[in-house]
Amino acid sequence: MQDIQAKNTILAPRPLWLAVALALALGMTGFVPAAHADASEAAEIAAVARAHITPIAAVTLAEKHGGGRAYGMGLEVARLGTWYEVQLDVKGQPMVARIDPHSGAFLGIEPAKGDDRIGARTLAGRKIDLVQALRAAETHAHGRALEAGPAGSGVTAHYDVDVAAAGGKLQHLSVNADNATVGVAPQSEQD
Repeated sequence: MQDIQAKNTILAPRPLWLAVALALALGMTGFVPAAHADASEAAEIAAVARAHITPIAAVTLAEKHGGGRAYGMGLEVARLGTWYEVQLDVKGQPMVARIDPHSGAFLGIEPAKGDDRIGARTLAGRKIDLVQALRAAETHAHGRALEAGPAGSGVTAHYDVDVAAAGGKLQHLSVNADNATVGVAPQSEQD
């Protein structure tokens, strides 16, 4: 009986082991490519609906822990698990932070690569930040954001936001970076 009690006191709860395993796998294998390459939109919509942490909360946590301003985000669904990826401008360097969608745990940060680097400075100096853009798009579509990022340039720079609306329908929206006006975008940022 004493051996069983000793074993039970040194084992961490299962969710902690899963988080550690995910963190180790990400650290050893590098980052997983964009969600559209890994999973269907239906899987992403289902995952964001089940997530305890909202996209807005994930961006806020990434900015707090990463020390930068977010310019893009996406919910990633892969074999290894599900997480939010938040692109941050940290002192002029594009970085990618990961947030657990169920616990809000900060899973790490590393320099952005490939498409995650694009747009880091596109919306610099604009009045509307990513959290405000997400809030406007989610309110407009009555749903949760799957991904968002900068688009356009100069005076036409804006946020493209894909929102999973009621009934699982995906809406592609454009949010003005100066006044948060929401319009329909012709396509998602990943198309």
